[in-house]
Amino acid sequence: MQNCTDTMMNLNKKIVIIIVFLVGINCSTVLKSNGTAGKDLNAQTLIELGRELNEPLVTMIGMVIENYHTCMSWTQWTECSARKSDFFSTRTRTRQCAKDKLRNGRHAEIEISVCEGKPCPTTYNTTANGFCIKLYTTMKTHDEAGSVCQNDGGFLINIDSDLKYADVKDFMITNDEKLAIHIDGWRKNATSQWEYAYGSRSGYFHWYKTFPITNADHLCLDLTGYRKRENQRFLMYNDVCSKEHHFLCEVLI
Repeated sequence: MQNCTDTMMNLNKKIVIIIVFLVGINCSTVLKSNGTAGKDLNAQTLIELGRELNEPLVTMIGMVIENYHTCMSWTQWTECSARKSDFFSTRTRTRQCAKDKLRNGRHAEIEISVCEGKPCPTTYNTTANGFCIKLYTTMKTHDEAGSVCQNDGGFLINIDSDLKYADVKDFMITNDEKLAIHIDGWRKNATSQWEYAYGSRSGYFHWYKTFPITNADHLCLDLTGYRKRENQRFLMYNDVCSKEHHFLCEVLI
């Protein structure tokens, strides 16, 4: 990997030398003070530079490099699956590359790196399965609750799996939470799909009896409190977003 990086840096230096020699422009113009360094020189930089300086040769070199390069940009790294500090796991990113220089079809490339789990903030609680959550017992609307979670660096919790649902129920029982709780999930109207700030978008539900209902203003997702009946505890229902409830935040670690 290091040899490949060194080769690319040497290639970039050669490109700069060729441009300066053939076009006769100042090196400080090529390596402008906009944060572009020699090691970051790429096809798009050359194309833009050539057009800005009205130097067709520089533009042409950039386009040649762009056409030669057969891979698209890497995607963002996936979330590290290690959920605790001092625990290590992996993360991945992918990109699409042409099978050959003629771009006859594409194949996916994947890159894997080792990552370390982040510690859960001191004011949050780590569940049995490593989720980092906090119960707020101040009364907020759904939007206000989401803003508080974002200020913590997190989100209203998206309960999107059996594992997380089980942890949330155990946590709520331990805290003897009897009131309704705002959780992640909203929709634009009574018939549209549910949307989430993060996590699974497919929707995961344990509905309270008779829910969901189709009232036009019942557009936010909540969780029932600790009811006396076992089959009524911590079930999902849709309600008016402006109602004030306790809420549950999650920080991704």
